[in-house]
Amino acid sequence: MPSDRDPQSEREQIEAKDAEIVALKKLVDRLSRQVYGRVMPGLYALPSEEKACPSDAAGPRPDAVSERPPRGLHESAAPYHASEPVFVPPDFPSDELILELPPAESGAMAVVAFESAEAIAARPAVVLRTVRRAMYAANDGSGMSAAAPRPALFPDPSGGGRMFDASFVAYAADLRLAGMTFRTISDRLKTESGLVVPEPALRGLVLAAAETIGPVCSAMVARTLPDWMNLRRMFGEAKAGGDWLADEFLQRIHALGELEDHARIRAERLGGSPEDLYRERRAVRTESARIAAKIFERCRETLPAQDPRSILSEALSFALEHETSLSEFLHDPRLELFRANPETPVADPFAALAICADECRSRSVSFRVWLEKTLVRLNRPNPPPPASLFPR
Repeated sequence: MPSDRDPQSEREQIEAKDAEIVALKKLVDRLSRQVYGRVMPGLYALPSEEKACPSDAAGPRPDAVSERPPRGLHESAAPYHASEPVFVPPDFPSDELILELPPAESGAMAVVAFESAEAIAARPAVVLRTVRRAMYAANDGSGMSAAAPRPALFPDPSGGGRMFDASFVAYAADLRLAGMTFRTISDRLKTESGLVVPEPALRGLVLAAAETIGPVCSAMVARTLPDWMNLRRMFGEAKAGGDWLADEFLQRIHALGELEDHARIRAERLGGSPEDLYRERRAVRTESARIAAKIFERCRETLPAQDPRSILSEALSFALEHETSLSEFLHDPRLELFRANPETPVADPFAALAICADECRSRSVSFRVWLEKTLVRLNRPNPPPPASLFPR
């Protein structure tokens, strides 16, 4: 039975639908570029004029819908326009933070002025924060003066005049390590608050944070090597922090070092050959093994009574965790008991962030909170030693 449908008319209807789809895609493309400056992820891609899909009644019709973006996080290689500035909308929320000295340090001094700065912060909501740093002077005319700790502010890496607080930098780094691309973070900021922070600026801020905490990460990596040099260093840090019990362990480790020195001196007097050194080490390491056994015994006795967050507790746990590895040094005369471990920097700055995030995760510490506090402390004129900034 012949069909009543006209093939020519059906082809015209299909072509009209195709033209309507292309027109809608052009409209979506134009509106997206007007609002966001680019086509937002997830929108249909607009085909070029030369590749319009004509209908073919005699064969299968190509799918008019372009392919969707691949699943999973994918950071586009196409950069934002370098000239795109950081933009803060007029009605953006704002607040104020006053930095003061603790009463124990301000004493009889009075606040005489404030040093003000404006920065984009995230604690936890993103705001435009006015940071006021108190300046002090003595009331007795002695000329004594002081100032509150300065805030940790990062300039716009793209060259704009905006400043970013350490809280915002930590916020961006935390999102990036959680798997979001810089472009996605930028889109999220614009969608949620209207704040425009281009992708290059976000990348530069996170890189600045990674380079700032680089020494902390390098010390953290070197510290994980299971040898007696690290253990001695850890107990030394605990003693410097006020844990007097650490001195007992330092004395025992010092005794190990004296035995090693004695073996080396005797080997040099006998000729200094490797065989002489190995023989003298075997002679003293029987006594070294007894001292080490006492160290591990005291670690097991002392650890339960310590604060798990203290440096001493960390040193005790390190000794017990690596007891087998540390004991290997005593049974192999070819091994130096106290090897030097240079704290070489981690080559990839972003890897430093990942290492610190893993350390925070293993200790049930918020990486974002730890990073913000660490950036603030490292920004001071005389920053504390890296080992004191490890997640606790």
